[in-house]
Parts: sequence; C-alpha cells; structure tokens
Amino acid sequence: MQHDYFVGSIFVGTILNWSIDNLSPQRACHSSTCTEITETDIKASMLASADYALSMLEESIHDDALYCLFEWSDEQSLLSISVTDHSKTNDGKHTVKVHFKGIKQAAIEEQTETIKFWLRDHLTTSADFMKFSLVAGFSRDGRQTVELM
Repeated sequence: MQHDYFVGSIFVGTILNWSIDNLSPQRACHSSTCTEITETDIKASMLASADYALSMLEESIHDDALYCLFEWSDEQSLLSISVTDHSKTNDGKHTVKVHFKGIKQAAIEEQTETIKFWLRDHLTTSADFMKFSLVAGFSRDGRQTVELM
C-alpha cells in the first residue's frame, strides 16, 4: 500500500514530497525526489532528508541495531538512510531513499566526500540522533564497506 505525504522542512525553501510504501507491517520505505540543481539547495534537501529519517529512529531501532547507515550511490544519485545491524542485513522499520536528480548539474567538487562531510557535520547537532547509541556509518555504492562518521 502506498501513501503520499507532504513534509516541509526547517531548511528555508526545502520541501520534499514523500511517498510511503508499506512493505509489511514491520517495514516502510519513504521515498522522494530532489530536483534542485544548486549545491546550496541540494545540501539543504539532503539535510532535510536526514532530519526526516532521524525523526523516525525510535521506531526503527531493534535489539541488534548498531548503525544509522547513510548509503550513497553515485551512479544512481541516491541517498538511502536506515538503521541496521552489524551484518547490515537486518534493517529497522523505516528506510528513507532520496533520488537527487540535479546533483550532476551542480558540479559539486569531490561529491561523495562532500556529501559525507555534510551529513557527518549535521549529525553533531542532531538531537534526534544523540538520543540513541548508534554508530553513524557511511557507505559508497554498496554496504560491503562502512566508513565511520
């Protein structure tokens, strides 16, 4: 079952429309598309997406939860945010996925490193993240290797 939700953000000018696909009673995928083409607007949308995901941490944490994992696919321009266990095979209830359609046009230098920096920096001030004892992890194009943030 899919539901569409409109969620505003604290970031000025950043509004993302979220589609929520209830995969099962225990799993939901929240997805959106960012069409921004400037670095400033892409950053604001990315941080708004992180805040959206972090606001649902409590419902996503399970007994084996270890990581709040930020996955970046450079090929797909896709950011996925989830809570997962040490094996990265047992995700929590909510997964957030955002496709950044205009990110290539923004020509962000060292794109993946910049995205990791934005997210890591943002987590240091996130009250929602600080409530829990999760390890912030970042992965590039797959979950095989997780870099600590």
